[in-house]
This record gives sequence, structure tokens and C-alpha cells, in this order.
Amino acid sequence: MTYLIRQMGHVVVSTPDPLAAAQDLAEVVGLRITEQAGDAVYLSSNERHHEVTYVRGAPSIVAIGLEAESPEAVDEVHRRALSDGLTVLSDRPIGPHYEKAVRIIAPGKAIFEIHTPIARNQRRHYNYGGGPRPRRIEHINAFAPDTLAFGEFCEKTLGLKLSDKTADEGLRWYRAADGYHHTIAMGPGESGLHHYAFDLHAMEDLMGIADNLARKDRALVWGPGRHGAGGNIFTYYADPNGCLVENSIELDRIDNDATYEPRAWDITEGLAGRWLNLWGTPPTPAFLRPGLAFAG
Repeated sequence: MTYLIRQMGHVVVSTPDPLAAAQDLAEVVGLRITEQAGDAVYLSSNERHHEVTYVRGAPSIVAIGLEAESPEAVDEVHRRALSDGLTVLSDRPIGPHYEKAVRIIAPGKAIFEIHTPIARNQRRHYNYGGGPRPRRIEHINAFAPDTLAFGEFCEKTLGLKLSDKTADEGLRWYRAADGYHHTIAMGPGESGLHHYAFDLHAMEDLMGIADNLARKDRALVWGPGRHGAGGNIFTYYADPNGCLVENSIELDRIDNDATYEPRAWDITEGLAGRWLNLWGTPPTPAFLRPGLAFAG
């Protein structure tokens, strides 16, 4: 199967104060503001014009962007979505600096924008905000009432490949063409975005984020720990909108689809099991909250 999705693209978040939310992300994690246009504020951690966009409105997730392999791949996802009877919200980009997109509603109400590459028109290295500066936006984790249907959408409509799942098939992790263990992760529950994640350089970066939160009289929600599925060392904190932000290092990368076999993680020990944290510390109650609903 040929991949249609190259990598994680961007996240569009509705918030009452876009500039304040953007400044918080810059100060804690180290992204930089690349543009302000009306009520929209754009941020990036690398050459791309944006990876996170804040727009004015009630707290919600407007769209999850996935960067397609080509304009033809966008067309193919569009065709598959229509064939599968999914709702297509728009065939125009929701933001600037990319040419083509289709925005669709997945099973469970998650909103995805499949788009051509966002322009690489920013300097890679910069000093901004005080945070450690990630490599890239890495993945999202969404809840859905039916993860089997959501997973079928990821495989059939988006052309992603299954990396891991739990033995009961309730949680799933899907990868794109770039080979990182997951671009989309999912779990069962009321529809919403549980967290969006950034790829950092080293453990010292995760320490710096924790120190930045402490200076704001805030704290990590969970971590540090090491996930079983994905193998990454993680920390989580809550952004001003109540959505969790994961910062991690060492996410597994699958370099050969032909030889890789998805794992089925035993969850009989529940949330205290090593499948969720190989270091053994279970998630906090704050980590288990639903995050942000999808707009509309």
C-alpha cells in the first residue's frame, strides 16, 4: 500500500485569547510566533510557516492537519472520503501558505484537514520565547466512541499503517510515511482531542519545560515516564484551554514496513500496567480528563 500522508501537519485551536495562548506555548515549549493575521496567530518550531494556529472563539479543536505526500494524495483522500460516505466540510485550505486541502469529519467527529505541504519559509534556528524549541509537532491523540471505526478510517481513507494496539483493540497507534511510530493515536471515549505532542531533542529539554511551568506556578500533569507503545520518554502539561500537551523524546521509528509486525499490548493490569508506562508510574486523574471537543 502506498502512503497518502507524509507526516503530522498542524493543529488549529479555537481559544478566547489567541495571542495569550500563543505566547504561553512559546514561553513553555519554545515555539515562535511566525505571523498574526486578524484573530489568528501562527506558530512554528522549524522551517514551516506554522504547526499550531490559534483562532478566536470558544475552546475547541477546529482541525487536525495532516501533510499529504502530493496534491494527488489530497485528491485521493477526498475521493475515498466521499466513497465512504463521510462528511466533507471544505475543499479549500483553512490557513495560509499551502495550496490544496480537504477537510473531513472522521467517524467519532474528529475533524481532519489533509493538505499539501506547508511552506518552508522560516529560519530553522531562532531564539524566541524562552522554551527549549522542539524539532517538530509530532502527533495527536484523539478519543472516539468507536476506535474500530476510527481505525478503519485511518487505514482505509487516510492510508496510514497500524503500528501497535492494545489486546482488546481499544487503543491504536497509526504511522505515516515518515516512519515515526505514530502520527495518530486513539483511545475509546467521548469524542475529543486528548493531546497534541512535540518532539524535543534531549531530556534536558523536558526538564526545561517543567522549570518553565514552575516559574508560572504550574506543574506537569504526568511524567516523566516512558511509554510502552512508541517507546518515547514523555511529560504532559495542560495548556490554557485545558488540552494536554505532550513533550517527548526518542519516539520509535519504523524503517521497514515489510518486516515490522504490530504489537498487541496486554492491558490486564489496567492503567497501572507497564504497557502505558514502562517506568511504572500510573497516570494522574488530571491526565485522564477528555481534553478539548472538536468544533461544531
